[in-house]
Amino acid sequence: MLKKALTFLIAGSCLTSTAFAAVLDADNASPMTSISGKMSDWSFTFFSIASVGNMKPGKTANDTRSVDTYDYLSVNYKLNSDEKVSMRLPFNFNTAGQNQYGDQVTSDFAMSDIHFVYSNYDLGYIGDVDLSGNVKLYLPTSRYSQNSGMITKLRAEGFAEYQITRGWSVAYVAKPDIYWQSKTASLNEDIPQFDDGTWVTDPRQTNKQFGLEHYLQFQWEINQMFSISTKSGFNESWYHTSHVEDLEGDHTTALRLGINLWIRPVRGFSFSLGMSNDTMLNSYRGEDIKFWQPFNTQYSLMTNAYLF
Repeated sequence: MLKKALTFLIAGSCLTSTAFAAVLDADNASPMTSISGKMSDWSFTFFSIASVGNMKPGKTANDTRSVDTYDYLSVNYKLNSDEKVSMRLPFNFNTAGQNQYGDQVTSDFAMSDIHFVYSNYDLGYIGDVDLSGNVKLYLPTSRYSQNSGMITKLRAEGFAEYQITRGWSVAYVAKPDIYWQSKTASLNEDIPQFDDGTWVTDPRQTNKQFGLEHYLQFQWEINQMFSISTKSGFNESWYHTSHVEDLEGDHTTALRLGINLWIRPVRGFSFSLGMSNDTMLNSYRGEDIKFWQPFNTQYSLMTNAYLF
């Protein structure tokens, strides 16, 4: 669920200088300015996203829901007025309660994948289109990545923004992923088990080889405190073929729609309330594609804070 939620937006422009990219996107908001507004080569920031998805079909919530969070501390170093490098130390924390399958789960804390980020907020212009981007390198420090045999992951993020009016803009965002895996298949630990220890469905899965998230984002800067953004696009994944497990590779495509409200109450702190929906554009178990189903909808709260 957090993999979907992490594709939501976090407001970077509210914490950075006006020379930086104005696209409100994901967890790329580690500021390069201090709260006083003076430039600082070093900065430390905190990011958190908490999400809750609707119950799966046929499941009813009859107890307090479990909340999934993805958080990290980021150490940032400013190379110059347009470039920055960061090291992010992420972790997951899930509260006790009822998950989307109706099962009772206990609270859990786990390390996620440490990653390094290079950001360039001024890659130039194509006409009136402003270009910026990031490159991220992930290490397999999470339990999931280690169990699946991931060696490393490389992600590039490109933003092409066009200012329509003073308050309105549109951006095309593309985020390709490349995975280096030590094996082509693994066990899906998210598949629930019966009381006797057997799996509800076959837990074997082929490992991801490539990924691509790309979408159009419209953004309305209401004032200095509030912004609204919408996104519409696709999230695609390509998977290995496993001859050992006799599993065929696959290519999946999901339609991704979302809306966010950004709130910036003070300099150095912002949060965002969001709703998103993913619809798989591939038939599942012979069923027809159904758009905007409640069980594909989830809600998120993201927080970004300058520490020092």
